[in-house]
Amino acid sequence: MTKGTTMKRRNFLGLIGAAFAAPLMPLPQMGQAAGAAYSRSAMQWAIMHAQARVSFSVWGLAKTLGLSMPQAEALMGDMAKRGIVGPLQGTTHGGRWASSKIMQKEMLGAVEAAKRRHTSSHQTQYKTYAEPDLGRLIAHLRGLCVAQGMTLSPACAA
Repeated sequence: MTKGTTMKRRNFLGLIGAAFAAPLMPLPQMGQAAGAAYSRSAMQWAIMHAQARVSFSVWGLAKTLGLSMPQAEALMGDMAKRGIVGPLQGTTHGGRWASSKIMQKEMLGAVEAAKRRHTSSHQTQYKTYAEPDLGRLIAHLRGLCVAQGMTLSPACAA
């Protein structure tokens, strides 16, 4: 074998390895910022969110839909471009907010009813008890102290 044929085999083996590994590598996102891609269902949920609220923030949208902050901000930016919400207000990423242009009063009533159901089902009923009578306990403790030979303050004699 000559030196030239060995190098061709090595190049060939490298190409075969690359061909097997290529399908396993993630594809780059074209036209979108890294980490800012969101699903079509996230847009649909965000539209329902906008129908039920007068205004909402990027942070609230991220928390409600389970998105990252860049995804929620990109989603709200797209909603603003489509005219679903007004322009984004605020300067910080999480503090940015927008007002809805498609809020429906029927949806607002349903959301408020769900909030009332949620809060009423999670409220704990506290029972109040009458003040206990500690006179017998104090008298017993005083008797134990006297039996042990302790001198009591005049305030304890009362």
